[in-house]
Amino acid sequence: MKSSLEQDALVRQAIYRSFAERWTPPTRSSVAAAAGLDAADVAASYDRLALARAIVLDPLSGEVRMAMPFSAVPTAFRVRGLGGEHAAWWANCAWDALGIAAATRRDVEIVTECADCHEHLVLRVVDGAPDDLSLVVHFLVPAARWWDDIGFT
Repeated sequence: MKSSLEQDALVRQAIYRSFAERWTPPTRSSVAAAAGLDAADVAASYDRLALARAIVLDPLSGEVRMAMPFSAVPTAFRVRGLGGEHAAWWANCAWDALGIAAATRRDVEIVTECADCHEHLVLRVVDGAPDDLSLVVHFLVPAARWWDDIGFT
């Protein structure tokens, strides 16, 4: 029998592997299969991971909505892998979009728009470095308040 800490690590690894390698949000059943756990163990891990702010659960379905830097729902930040594969992810914010490049160790293109003027913005990250150092990220909500409404921020 695995400890709750071991179960949570297996569940978290399965969640991130689904996003990073399969380019798709996990389901509870796919996490259970990947982690070799039953549904009740996965549910308990989801609750613990959400309480620890490691993941955010969808309030209606109970499925993973966010496993930072990945989002399971469309956002204003689309991240596409460069190269022959059609890898693509949604990021929760500009910071997470850069985090996807780091987490996947891929060259990526981040597509979004300026929240102020709505100008179309594209940033490429190649070999771990952004191609345009003139861009600035502005967070409308101070970091200390992000968890007041993490779905909004």
